[in-house]
Amino acid sequence: MNQKPPSAILIGLVILVAGILPVLIYPHVAPDGSGLGAAKCAALATRDMNLVEQWLAVIAGFVVKPVYMLLAFIWIVWLWRRTVPDLTALRHGLIAFWLGENACTVNYLCFAGRSDLWEYFHNFGMAAGFAFIAWAVFDGVDRRLVKLSPPKERCAALNLCKTCIKYSDVPCKLQQVFKMLIPATLLTAVIPFTAGIKVVAYNAVVLGKSEHYELMASSQLFENCYCPALAILFMTASWLVLLLKKNDPVPPAKLLFAAGLGPLGFGFMRLFLSGAFTDNLLWYVVWEEMTELLFVAAVGYVLWVFRHTLMANPVPVHPADTADAQSAWSKQHP
Repeated sequence: MNQKPPSAILIGLVILVAGILPVLIYPHVAPDGSGLGAAKCAALATRDMNLVEQWLAVIAGFVVKPVYMLLAFIWIVWLWRRTVPDLTALRHGLIAFWLGENACTVNYLCFAGRSDLWEYFHNFGMAAGFAFIAWAVFDGVDRRLVKLSPPKERCAALNLCKTCIKYSDVPCKLQQVFKMLIPATLLTAVIPFTAGIKVVAYNAVVLGKSEHYELMASSQLFENCYCPALAILFMTASWLVLLLKKNDPVPPAKLLFAAGLGPLGFGFMRLFLSGAFTDNLLWYVVWEEMTELLFVAAVGYVLWVFRHTLMANPVPVHPADTADAQSAWSKQHP
């Protein structure tokens, strides 16, 4: 258990390769990195923002974002020497998230938020981070709580299932449930394809400085088309693994499902924000920054509350689990 898990390396390579592909779309980006162009931005209409909204814009960009980026960096350092699979995946997810948010900062400071390419790096980091974190949650819940994958430990669902694939030649009932849930989740990945592309761009004055707000078409193509396409690909592969793989299908199925759930979750988050705040993109920005702060703070809080267990490298194995499972099996088959 102390060795670096190949699953985390595999999911990283898959996400990296899949995420690099859309870069081929961006050769048309101007040398200054501006997809819309400074001249076109200057010609846009200017919308009024009240003083409260102006201060919210400043707080979101110059207080909330630096705080959660600093916290994410601290959590990365804290997790740096952890070698168990779920914490390794969590660290990789935080790194991808942190790099993506740094790309967002570069886009704002150097290109006034108008670079298609740097916004793509931002989105890619978010989607990849979501995938790693989904894998961390699945693997952590499985190995630390449910105990579905560990072959010699009592599954938490044994009392519900009554019989277990670990101790008899019966199908795993949790796997049967997953065979239904995966296609159901896969079907929801079709929703973003039907959302369409919204063209929204305007300027606003924030504490005396002109700021540009835009729903970038390139970002919407990534969120509404490419992310759900990846989700469909990976979730279909996950479902096929559960159906066709005879020996221990759960670990690779979890891996593939997490790789699909990451971009799908990111796409749905952006789809909700763009749909809810099309008429006022300030709130799009504010709520994205606030939810990211809440996410990073929640990760740190959970790590702190369970630090004595989580920060011990080996996943805790309770010898009583195996004995309890065997005892339960004996009572069922006297």
